[in-house]
Amino acid sequence: MSRQLVINSAVCYALAFLFTTVLHEGGHAVVGWALGSNPVLHHNYVAHLNRADLPVAYQAWIALAGPLVSLMQGLVLWLVVRSKDGGGLGRLFLLWAMMLGFGNFLGYLMTGPLFVAGDIGKVEVLLGLPMIVRVALAVIGAAGLTAVAYWSTRPFLAFAPEPVLLADAQARTRFNFRIIILPWLVGAATITMLYLPVVAIVSIIYPITSGMVFIFPWKNARRVGDARASGAASVFAGSWYWYAALLVAVLLFRLVLAPGIAL
Repeated sequence: MSRQLVINSAVCYALAFLFTTVLHEGGHAVVGWALGSNPVLHHNYVAHLNRADLPVAYQAWIALAGPLVSLMQGLVLWLVVRSKDGGGLGRLFLLWAMMLGFGNFLGYLMTGPLFVAGDIGKVEVLLGLPMIVRVALAVIGAAGLTAVAYWSTRPFLAFAPEPVLLADAQARTRFNFRIIILPWLVGAATITMLYLPVVAIVSIIYPITSGMVFIFPWKNARRVGDARASGAASVFAGSWYWYAALLVAVLLFRLVLAPGIAL
């Protein structure tokens, strides 16, 4: 039963990651198209054929578009997820997508001073922001990401369909390990393979490093003694609809987006 939970959550995680990636890169592509960069949308990056010829302000907006789309994804899905605890795989997918949306924006903000090739780092360089401002933004990003991670502890625990799964600190920690940590590791390995060949080193290390924040809701589970078990039995059952959806998403990701779509 616990193995099925790991599989189901890993499928939801992988689908949410692909969804987040396509929306994020789509933001870059659409804004680039509007500003005249001649973008080509790929699976995990956008090639702008003449971005260097554009004004600095336009280049900054193109780079910022992806993180802003991810931020909007996180905010909208947070409003949906917080309205009801627990549920089935559909709500688990939405919770993962919310986490990854916030993670994209806040993670880029956090790493801005270190990864100048990343979206936020690129904007900071283009705008000539002083290092003290960049570090301050990184601190805000780290604090925000930590807050989101701690907040997510209870929503993940709520997917337990039976109170016995949350009976004590050890049980709660074990449940969140199976619904968060193992699916992240399995899903991150899958996404890393789908991201090949390497275009930018950050795109390869991101699937694993971005999930480090999930350690917080796993370890914090022991402190949430009032968590309610309101999950559906489907989180512990096989779901061929979700497995088929992931297969279709992978095929589209590799066969359509990886070669590129010119806008």
